Amino acid sequence: MDSSIAIVGMSCRFAGVSSPASFWDSIISLRSHLTAPGPEAELPAGEKSVFPRPYPARIGQLGDLYSCVQAMQNFPRQINAGENQDLYFATQLAFDALADASMKPHSREAVNGSVRIGYAPPFNASTINWLQHTSFLDQTMDILRRFMPSATAANMEAVRAKLVESLPAPNAASFLLGAGYRFASWIARECNFNGPATIMDAGMLTGATALMDAKSDLDEGRVDIALAGAITPPVSRSYLEGLSGEVPFSQNNVYHPFSEDASGTLPGEGGAFFVLKRRSDALRDRDHIYALIRSIAVGHNPPDDPSSILSRATEKAGVPVNTIGLIEADGNGVKESEAREIKAIQSLWGEHHPGGPLVGVGSVKGNIGHTLRASMAAGVAKAALALSHRVLPPQISPTKPNYSISNLTSSAYLLTEARPWISGDSSSPRRAAVMGANFDAIDPVGPSSTEGRSAVVVLEEEPEDRQ
Repeated sequence: MDSSIAIVGMSCRFAGVSSPASFWDSIISLRSHLTAPGPEAELPAGEKSVFPRPYPARIGQLGDLYSCVQAMQNFPRQINAGENQDLYFATQLAFDALADASMKPHSREAVNGSVRIGYAPPFNASTINWLQHTSFLDQTMDILRRFMPSATAANMEAVRAKLVESLPAPNAASFLLGAGYRFASWIARECNFNGPATIMDAGMLTGATALMDAKSDLDEGRVDIALAGAITPPVSRSYLEGLSGEVPFSQNNVYHPFSEDASGTLPGEGGAFFVLKRRSDALRDRDHIYALIRSIAVGHNPPDDPSSILSRATEKAGVPVNTIGLIEADGNGVKESEAREIKAIQSLWGEHHPGGPLVGVGSVKGNIGHTLRASMAAGVAKAALALSHRVLPPQISPTKPNYSISNLTSSAYLLTEARPWISGDSSSPRRAAVMGANFDAIDPVGPSSTEGRSAVVVLEEEPEDRQ
């Protein structure tokens, strides 16, 4: 029985990228969309970060792409500056994915579908607004009273009134929508999906776990359509300063995965959503199929076997590992982490010999940055587009590639230019694996960091002769 799940619709927005088409164009054109931190994220000149670690010199920023089409989402009013804009960004991506699958976002009839979303930022406009109106305002007034002990109660009340006047007006709806758990139910309601609707957070693996739950919904017959995705909204200085204590950031102006000079990661913003169906249903409905999801594996790689999760994913898919022609790697910019990733791949493919299988490796992070909780969703989008276009896509090439992947004995090679993906038919379809890993919670920077939670998604083409 064919249990493959088909990706029949897709949307994405990342730095400089407004759609899957522009995403693919940026990848093929080797364009980097990393820019200097904007006003909300930059570290003021001369100020030190909270932690004695580098602050990112570049970020993959959404800019105007963070906005949404209010009329499309049926908003009854203007969006309040104190509301959680992340909700509307996620809803826009959901609607765009459904439109790509030739589905109407606002269905009159109930849809037997589920919504699985990865999202978990520490701050948003709504939560900050409510803190400003309560705890922050109380603390500010307490400080002012200490510095101005002779001020009258009337004067202090006037100051308080002016402070309140300067803040976005609060309302109960924005408070409730500021909570992440409301996202999925909001989108499910707008789309008239009557199945499960959940929010989840698995760190950098969030995109994979959202897809895993969506795939399970379809495999187990709970729903007929699943909407899954993950987002990383615009990052603030507060968020980046906190993150710098866990994630090693680079101070370089470029991000070249698998470089000998790797010194850390550069963050990115954005998200991707997918519309999924059982393959049999997609063929019945004559849907365009970007790619098939064959398996998803999530877990810990033990220190002595960095390839454990990759092996588990191919075993679950029931495919030989050497039939995978593309690996969309994590490539997080941390030299030790990238070395372990290369070691995991090479341990399965072995040394190269004439006529032996090769696997192309690359990472989209050089184009859009490490989009954190959305990073695996970005990787799946890239790999699915590669399978759909039948092209091995390039990554932005480092000046000095990591020797362990650039030497002639390696069966894995770095994809620094686009190549036609020649092989592939009904008996031997093109396949790709998307790899992701969390930063080690114990020692994310040092060489003693040897294990951590990781995930692999195995994708397969829908060949022309099977459609």
